[in-house]
Amino acid sequence: MNEYQAKQIAEALGGEPWQSGGDTWLVMNYRQDGKLVVISDDVVCLYEDKERLDKAEPTTSILLR
Repeated sequence: MNEYQAKQIAEALGGEPWQSGGDTWLVMNYRQDGKLVVISDDVVCLYEDKERLDKAEPTTSILLR
């Protein structure tokens, strides 16, 4: 997704737009329980914490395409 899309989705869901490198944008949503929801064009992933995100180890994911 592009920057505009990420900002709009982040605003609607209470998350933060995040540029993951190049021209790739994600939406990061930190939950109150410490878990992290990451939304991209292709997938929504739930991570136990930032460390699991860095290791690309989602707890669960939903493929959007």
